Amino acid sequence: MLANELVWVRGAGELGSGVAHLLHRVGIHVFMSDISPPLAIRRPVTFSSALVEGSSEVEGVMAKKADSQKLGQSKSWKHIPIFEDDPDKLLDFNPTVVVDARMLKKYTEDYRSWTDLFIGLGPGFEVEINCHLAIETKRGHNLGRIIAQGSTLTDTGIPGNLGGETSRRLVRATRSGQIRWTCEFGELVKKGQQLGIINNDKLVLAPLDGIVRGMISDSTPVLKGMKIGDIDPRGVEVQYQQISEKARIIASGVFEAIILHHNENHT
Repeated sequence: MLANELVWVRGAGELGSGVAHLLHRVGIHVFMSDISPPLAIRRPVTFSSALVEGSSEVEGVMAKKADSQKLGQSKSWKHIPIFEDDPDKLLDFNPTVVVDARMLKKYTEDYRSWTDLFIGLGPGFEVEINCHLAIETKRGHNLGRIIAQGSTLTDTGIPGNLGGETSRRLVRATRSGQIRWTCEFGELVKKGQQLGIINNDKLVLAPLDGIVRGMISDSTPVLKGMKIGDIDPRGVEVQYQQISEKARIIASGVFEAIILHHNENHT
């Protein structure tokens, strides 16, 4: 039964949270990990906030920060445990599947020895080199497709096109330090409007008109040039509190890969 699978989703940002949300809802035991403080900017749809706030809820599913090095054996888990990222400790749980959702774009380690099924999301993963299967994360015809041979598409460095905008919709730190936001998620802003301030002296301004969809946690130190926010030019039509279509499609690809692998090994 799929309930016997134990899945570790490494990386609790937007894509990893979408994957964990789906797996938890269908009854698979899933736990997560991320660095603390986390770097995710679309916090309404990410579980990484639980590492700072103790818990985080995304579309009715709760994640809670876990300190114990034990996982419950109950038939169903009421929430998703999330740990600070430490592979040496977390591999002791003996996960049957590991999903790497960190989106680092480059990986120097071969992870296939970690578990029976290691699934890599996005650029940098190549089957039979550093993973068993990979999932395409680039928007387009192949989004969410299982890669069983070869590699995912190379990172272009250009964000996906939303409302006709790519790189320009990203908000980047204007200096290193601590951010204090003066806007809220879901707020409609105009180009040049103040979004926040770094170290109480360097303003962060909206790059274009749109809705505030991403803001890094104000507990996370920022570096100059670092991605710290996202303004979606599509405006009020954006359901910023819901898992994106991209994350849902990628999660479906991961779920399909797990089912296919399970069926191959239990027939």
